[in-house]
Amino acid sequence: MDDELPLPDLAELGLPDELPPMRLPDPAALARQARTSTLLARTREVAAASASLGCSTKEFELLWALAEELDFVWMTDDEARPSDGLDDWPDGSDEAVVEIWDLAFDFVVNESMWFDGDLDPESAPDLVPAGTVLMFNLLLAGGTGSTRGELSALIEDKKVDDPTPALLRRLHELGAVEMDGDVVKLTSLALWGMRERYVALGVRIAVLPPVEQMTAAELLSAALGLGEEAFATEARAWLALRSSEQAWDQLLGAATTGDATERVFAVHLITSNELGTEARWRSALDVPELRPYAKTELAGMEPDLTDSAWLLTDLLAATRDVEEGIPPTTPHEMARQMFEVMWRLPHPEASEVLEMIAEEHPVKQIAKAAGKAAFKARS
Repeated sequence: MDDELPLPDLAELGLPDELPPMRLPDPAALARQARTSTLLARTREVAAASASLGCSTKEFELLWALAEELDFVWMTDDEARPSDGLDDWPDGSDEAVVEIWDLAFDFVVNESMWFDGDLDPESAPDLVPAGTVLMFNLLLAGGTGSTRGELSALIEDKKVDDPTPALLRRLHELGAVEMDGDVVKLTSLALWGMRERYVALGVRIAVLPPVEQMTAAELLSAALGLGEEAFATEARAWLALRSSEQAWDQLLGAATTGDATERVFAVHLITSNELGTEARWRSALDVPELRPYAKTELAGMEPDLTDSAWLLTDLLAATRDVEEGIPPTTPHEMARQMFEVMWRLPHPEASEVLEMIAEEHPVKQIAKAAGKAAFKARS
């Protein structure tokens, strides 16, 4: 992409160098979506037609400018005629179709408001980054989306009328957003376009593999980044394609080799979907990383202090919620005994968890005991 969509400065935003993974259709599916753009269809008509389209002056000016941007029309001082670019949308190759859509995406985000609002960057300089800010917010909103009011509040300029409704209308015509009542979400095409731009900036955004090809490890590693609702959707789709035994075996393997967070999510999927029969949980007793979980699921078995210490270490490593894992009302001696066991565990995250407790727990005695245990773990 030669014309880059301006993006916010990552350092100023405090943006991490990695954003949540996303699921994107294959290139052919992206091209099919790009071919359905009503905005591009009308723009092509403007470039190809010799008669009036019966649209307003503002509409005609915008579509004409977009036609020039997309090389749909060839301009000289004396004439305008259809250009070779007309052949590339919608009947060109998938790559060409998506590239044209992406050029239109840049135009709509950065230029359309000046036509629709009869404005210019000099008279409304605060609106120059408005489109970029709106798209960035929708990207971070993910599958939840944002309301029209939330988006208007982001780019409001009291000196001019709110440009958000017109901008959202253009983005919807282009096929960049979908609107369900008051909620606005990015389409797959827009997700693809935004990912391309942020990846070019050095931000890591993984693309999830097709659900039938996704391993349990890939599913679990995406859990935190996806968020609860999106992860639940992915997990349901993943489980639907696997038998109970297949899901158990794959999740068990991923939980054994994964980190604490992946283990916690794996056990959650196993228990919430009732994948763990008694025989399966008994087999898990032979797996050190899963033995504590198996004991909690098997009748007649109780986790001992070492098991409880492992479970607590996993929980805190996964949630980072010190007070939830160790409430302030916890007896100090009980916490000290737990920490004495924790630092001896062959758990790769035990030292880090103890240090976190020492730094964040509100009860001084508990924090101090965790600090002493963390020192022993490091020694």
